[in-house]
Amino acid sequence: MLTDACSTGRIEDVRALYEAAFPKDEKKPFEFILEKRKEGFFDIWAIENKDGGFGGLAIMLLSEDLALLDYLAVHPDCRGAGLGGSALHALREKYGKERIVVEIENTLGPAAEQAENREERLRRKAFYLRNGMTPMNFLVDLFGVEMEVLTFGRKLTYEEYYAIYRKVLPDRLLEKISLISGMP
Repeated sequence: MLTDACSTGRIEDVRALYEAAFPKDEKKPFEFILEKRKEGFFDIWAIENKDGGFGGLAIMLLSEDLALLDYLAVHPDCRGAGLGGSALHALREKYGKERIVVEIENTLGPAAEQAENREERLRRKAFYLRNGMTPMNFLVDLFGVEMEVLTFGRKLTYEEYYAIYRKVLPDRLLEKISLISGMP
């Protein structure tokens, strides 16, 4: 179900879906991810569909005892068939239930209610909740985007969350991550 995208020749499939699936202001440069993968900070997974073809991607940012599901996307031709939930289950098996952290665009408060992609945000949150994730009691400003943080039930502080990025990002980028006090 999950295969290492670099060793299985799926890296260009992953790159193409990555570029198409995520907003520009939420993407790290793909070359940065590849470079940091060599240093052991990222795992880049291709998700296989039921026929063994390319069905999606999962990019994990690894830090100490935590694994941030930095990006998860299912190929448009494979959506609605349970592939995302299966991939999330496989990631839980690989990294352990207590380690996985996810960020999603904020779904709470007046600004989120007016967001152009509100329905998409709500569907994304419902997906993670349906698959057993729990929202933490804080929001973060991640490069100018308000994000909710979810885990599989592990209590996570903002300091623990921030530490995920501390080893991999330069100081000039770390300055663009901050706590938004509490939930709206």
